[in-house]
Amino acid sequence: MSARRTRGAAGGFTLLELLIAMLIGSVLVYMSTEVLSLVQRGVEQSRELAGQMMAEQRAIAVVKAAISNLVPPASDTDERHRIVATGSAFEFAAIPADSQVHAGTVRASVLIEPASAGGFVVAFEQRGQGPTSSMPNPPRLVLLQDLSSASLQYLYRTPLGLRTHATRPAQAPELVTLHWTKAGNGGKSGSLSVRPRLDVGANCRLDFLPLSCR
Repeated sequence: MSARRTRGAAGGFTLLELLIAMLIGSVLVYMSTEVLSLVQRGVEQSRELAGQMMAEQRAIAVVKAAISNLVPPASDTDERHRIVATGSAFEFAAIPADSQVHAGTVRASVLIEPASAGGFVVAFEQRGQGPTSSMPNPPRLVLLQDLSSASLQYLYRTPLGLRTHATRPAQAPELVTLHWTKAGNGGKSGSLSVRPRLDVGANCRLDFLPLSCR
């Protein structure tokens, strides 16, 4: 009798063994699912951060290219090249990046505006100086979005050194700084400072303010 029982038990698994095996299998499946979910979330976060970095780099490149080619007003009455500098807008005349194709200057604007969903965005506008300069909706490019705050600051050269206020209406800033803080990711902050200047040769960058190469 005992021999037959031993042979029967040896020929298969008991109910308890099957339950234990199913429990272990369920735990392994759950752990695998959690690991895959963590990996997927990590990939998504990496893609989001990479997208934000690319957007910031694009914004930096656009703003640098525009402000670097700023054309200062020749006088306080020079409306064509007038400068408007406030905490939320910087409007100026600039030589376009494709100046070898397009002659003359364009009106460029770096704007900080409220977003419809809350927060702020940084946008860039550029329009020609000709008949199309008064178009109501010029082409615009949103450089940065989902911002909790943003501001524009300026430094001007004066007899007393660098100051935050211009000494005359047509004065071009020595330095333009854009500050921003992202709404997410722990409020990550960034800034960009650009000095107005113009390329005049392969080995020379002409600063408009001191009118010297560097």
